[in-house]
Amino acid sequence: MNIVVKDVHSLSPFEKASVRTGTQTIPVQVVDWISVIEAPVESFVRKNEYILTTGVSFAHDENLFMTFVKDVIDSGAAALAFALGPFIDQIPKSIITYASERDFILVELDWSIRFSDIIESVYELLQQSKHQYVEKVETIRKALLELILTRQPLEKVANHVAQSIDCEVMIADKRGSIRGKSFSNESNLHEKWCEFLHAQLSEEGINQIVNQTFKWIPYDQGYGLQLAIHSAGNIQGYLVIGGFSENPLTPQEQHEWEMLLEHVTTTVAIHFLHEQAAKEAEWRLRDDFVWELSRGSFDSIESLLSRSKSLNYQINLPYLCLVASLEHMEDVYKRLPHLVISFDHWQHECIRYVEEEAESVAKSLALKSMVTYQQQELIIYLETNHPDTVSQAKVYIEKLQKRVSFLYPSICITWGIAKQNGYSCFFEGYQEANRAREIGKKRFGPGCISSYADTKVDRVLEHLLKNEDLLDISDSVLDSLLHYQKSRQIDLLHTFTSYHQNRGNVSQTARELNLHRQSLLYRLRKIETLTNCSLDNSDDLFLLDMSIRLWLYRLETSKK
Repeated sequence: MNIVVKDVHSLSPFEKASVRTGTQTIPVQVVDWISVIEAPVESFVRKNEYILTTGVSFAHDENLFMTFVKDVIDSGAAALAFALGPFIDQIPKSIITYASERDFILVELDWSIRFSDIIESVYELLQQSKHQYVEKVETIRKALLELILTRQPLEKVANHVAQSIDCEVMIADKRGSIRGKSFSNESNLHEKWCEFLHAQLSEEGINQIVNQTFKWIPYDQGYGLQLAIHSAGNIQGYLVIGGFSENPLTPQEQHEWEMLLEHVTTTVAIHFLHEQAAKEAEWRLRDDFVWELSRGSFDSIESLLSRSKSLNYQINLPYLCLVASLEHMEDVYKRLPHLVISFDHWQHECIRYVEEEAESVAKSLALKSMVTYQQQELIIYLETNHPDTVSQAKVYIEKLQKRVSFLYPSICITWGIAKQNGYSCFFEGYQEANRAREIGKKRFGPGCISSYADTKVDRVLEHLLKNEDLLDISDSVLDSLLHYQKSRQIDLLHTFTSYHQNRGNVSQTARELNLHRQSLLYRLRKIETLTNCSLDNSDDLFLLDMSIRLWLYRLETSKK
């Protein structure tokens, strides 16, 4: 808590003091200390220091007088008081004019007032101010601790802090969700802070480097201050305080704010830790329930309904199963060397945030959801209320991935979408979604979205690949062709595939491959010769197409 010149001038030694200039700044000019100084000034005056002087070293020369005053003003002093007496009988007009132009406070004191009395009075005032500040901080700390111990919501914490410091206050969790705020509807601090956090998450993600530096956010009513709420080197959320002016804080002011806000951030961090512990217990129960759903482990419908009701799940709705895998988690962790938590701790926290986002996105779409993470798989049962369930699921996935990418920019997610949806098809839906994810990852690599309905051909090919006789036939059909295209650098497989997709239309295929018609016909005859299959024979065409599909599928999956 700062004192200003007005507070200093209210002391008894200043009863007969006369202010000559700078009267407008008296109510706002901060005073950090008081001292006596004579010329030269050099570096002996610090910012916001109230200066007392007799003028003994410069009163005889107006130029020296002016130099002394200029140096004091340039040093950032709070005010300059002259003791009128043997050395200075009055302040020169040129000095008064200059000080007025700089809006600096000049004061005339009676010679009979001892500087030691003034210094003692100001020192006592400073000590009293510091004592009041410490008492205020302690009062706030006790009140906040009481709020946390009695499990009060963060809305009450924000209101109490706002009333105590007379500022706008906002508390948010790690994901940027507002948990408590206290400011007028006219303020756009919330909007501007969201933009600020959006940019911060886009650049750094949720695992930012923890530091206690203030971050400033300009908004219509002034400047907001953001401070990270953290524990064990891990960010838990954010505290945002509004109502600051554009003038930077002095080191003393910043220290006082840090001291005060440290109690607030510690209190809120305790709240988040308590909340996380309660959530963890609830998550474990929900995890077990959803995992049992996916395994088809319930013995009776009565047991299923009873468990779902206790967990507030509406099991009698149509659901579609989605299965996802978070890829390369260890590589992502290694790219965050500033983290002080272990990989297992970080991964667990990351998974919990993704699960929370999965539920949050479903709520934003007015859909129910059931979520768990088991055996490296994120399993989501999403309510469906649209005929095109796959399109609805892809909209959901797009929104979820967009949100996760802000929190964890480096995480890649591979998705599988079931075909079956509706009532009580939890086990079948999980099997289909997981199969779609495995096939998609094998064929297209990590980060793809595959639906079970689109994997028919892949599933057929995978079954065919298990037949050794069929593989031998396929290899014998393609052996000569593969050797020829490798030695001649001509992609005959692609030529056939394009020809077959165009239903034997030579002109269309030639245009697609950018070949002359005769060149294409030469290639097609070469394919017939090398494979001993006629393109006019439906059985040969089927055998050749199946052999090429099997070979290409094996090649694609081996690369992935």
